[in-house]
Amino acid sequence: MRLALLAIPAVRSALELELGRAIEYRASLPSTHDRARELGGAGSGPLVVVAEEQTAGRGTRGRSWLAPAGQGLLASWLFRPAPAEPALFALLAGVAVARALDGLGVTGARLKWPNDVEVGRKKVAGALAHATTDGKSGSLVLGIGVNVHQRRDDFPPDLRESATSLALAGHTVDRLSLLVRLTRELDRVADRSERRAALDEWRRRATLLGQQVEVLRDGQPAARGIARDIAEDGALIVGDERIVAGDVRLL
Repeated sequence: MRLALLAIPAVRSALELELGRAIEYRASLPSTHDRARELGGAGSGPLVVVAEEQTAGRGTRGRSWLAPAGQGLLASWLFRPAPAEPALFALLAGVAVARALDGLGVTGARLKWPNDVEVGRKKVAGALAHATTDGKSGSLVLGIGVNVHQRRDDFPPDLRESATSLALAGHTVDRLSLLVRLTRELDRVADRSERRAALDEWRRRATLLGQQVEVLRDGQPAARGIARDIAEDGALIVGDERIVAGDVRLL
């Protein structure tokens, strides 16, 4: 099944019933995240915005998220009420991505704090979360980008050593099937009763825990030590410090 099938009203309607949320599908958008936040601000209920292409997609700390049209899964989910603080839910989303990939035969995905999913030691997916208020109730928008069909030349030269796609890792994955599985797994980690199990799984899949790391903020060293654990709110514990933002690298 192809993602473009969502352009067919009957297909989209059937999937909306199956997933329990509205689906907005676009061939192109500046940002699925911005569109979902716009809809959330207008009082929309739970939904997912999906696009074949983003012209102004963003990752963490304002970085761009580049993906040729039709090559990745680019989607943003609106949750109401907000299931967790944005930083924590972006971290838990990594567990959801990894579980969805497991279900499609891509096993062994690892997680790098705060919100990267890695396959073969390279980044294949990332998440971005924002809280939204609209005068009625709190909500949260979670954007996820997964590199699915990209070839090596589809990545900018400066990312070719650190980024990958499911195809480059040797896996053929249908994007619509990935959307369905990922939506279900996100609903699982959004359930507060599943929080502890999701955090424990994040720890088991973590690339940095137990390692000597350095934390960078604005490109400058801010902390150094053993990455000991993650806190219940998603903060990374490095030595005796709580790290809530920054880039972390192995030493």
